[in-house]
Amino acid sequence: MNVFIDIETIPQQPEAETKALIAETITAPTAMKKKETIDAWHNGEGKYAGEKDKAIEDAYRKTALDGAKGEVISCVVSDGKEFITEFRTGSNAEPELLKAIFTQIHFMCDNHGSKVDPYFIGHNVAWDLKFLWQRSVICGVKPTFKLPFGGRHKSDYYDNMQAWAGFGQRISQDNLAKALGIPEKPDDIDGSKVWDFVKSGSVQRVAEYNKHDVETVIEIYNRINFIGE
Repeated sequence: MNVFIDIETIPQQPEAETKALIAETITAPTAMKKKETIDAWHNGEGKYAGEKDKAIEDAYRKTALDGAKGEVISCVVSDGKEFITEFRTGSNAEPELLKAIFTQIHFMCDNHGSKVDPYFIGHNVAWDLKFLWQRSVICGVKPTFKLPFGGRHKSDYYDNMQAWAGFGQRISQDNLAKALGIPEKPDDIDGSKVWDFVKSGSVQRVAEYNKHDVETVIEIYNRINFIGE
């Protein structure tokens, strides 16, 4: 059964502790060779004021893309008609989110009389599936079906990006949607801003953004497979 999916992730928690660890190991740009220049960068002196803090912030935000560090905060799945959103914040939020979304996918398949694992469809979907699996291992939440992130496009899952761009090539979902004339999502939020919205308490906005991405996945899938033409 087709299950369209997309997840949103946040950087490693807690923020202050993680940034402190990054600060202990971060190095100056490799182009810097002179000791006095490197020291000025680390101390934030002169024209290098704020540069180290910016590098720490950038490194911190990148942990949202690392399944060993970042966390799943939102997941939306759909059978093409019904949409299910699971969103969690706070203490022990991620294990509860994983349990909830796995249960929802399991029930979604059962409700369609399916006796096979879900057939996941998404944009660069192997990344989403791998991240979910990695977080499941870390959180000790066993999926009730396969998360075939190590499989192949079409046979184990369907990747809109690979279907369009080809193996090993990339195109963003936004650019692909634009090429196909699919309405763009609101420009006040994108993946890089999810953490900012979460910190400001705008969690509902993140969930809406996540759902819009899955709606776009479905539209792209239908277009490139000439469904409904």
